Amino acid sequence: MTNNGQNRWLTQKMYSFSEVAHLAHVSASTVRNWLFGYTTERGRVEPLFQNHNEDEKVCSFLELIEVVVAANFRKAEHKSFKTVRFAYDNARKIYKLDYPFARVELKAIGGHIVHILREPGASLQAIDQPEQHTLPDLVQQIVTEQIEYEYELARRWYPIGKNIPIVVDPRISAGVPIIEGRGITVEAIYKRFKADQDIAFIEKDFDLKHGIVEKVIRYREKLAI
Repeated sequence: MTNNGQNRWLTQKMYSFSEVAHLAHVSASTVRNWLFGYTTERGRVEPLFQNHNEDEKVCSFLELIEVVVAANFRKAEHKSFKTVRFAYDNARKIYKLDYPFARVELKAIGGHIVHILREPGASLQAIDQPEQHTLPDLVQQIVTEQIEYEYELARRWYPIGKNIPIVVDPRISAGVPIIEGRGITVEAIYKRFKADQDIAFIEKDFDLKHGIVEKVIRYREKLAI
């Protein structure tokens, strides 16, 4: 099932490459390479993601999520760009999915993707036992604990887990990280902290539960690394 009105928010171009890099903890050059491909002495390396127009220098929410998931695939598997692209292509071609790294189906087919990733040339018959081939823990954490899905596609992203009310929602505040249900941006809280306002005062002023501001500050400072 799909919802065209909902999908417009998910596919609207709203994040610069530097913003995607910032949120996904990768370099801006990595984002460009994954979207546009690149050239080495050995020749042309095709892009990881196939949905991006080469004339566009901004990304959608779904593209942001795919970069986040791909980055964690690389970290979890310690694999090359080409290997992750191979897994991505398998998801697109075998399961006929657009934005496969941003779809709820990744939870179910992810083990198959990883198995093919590890064993190029494996047939579908050879990967018909998903219980033996699961997503790496780091990727499983992203797709299960951080992403909320609706109409089969990623709808919201909780970058440090759904139990912490920091959310990236493309419909609110131009898709920047905010406090869920409040519309207060992470950046607004962080700027107050950097201006030497006391954490307790910030909590009281924004009427936030104890501990939330501290978690926001830690998250924001981690983004700056």
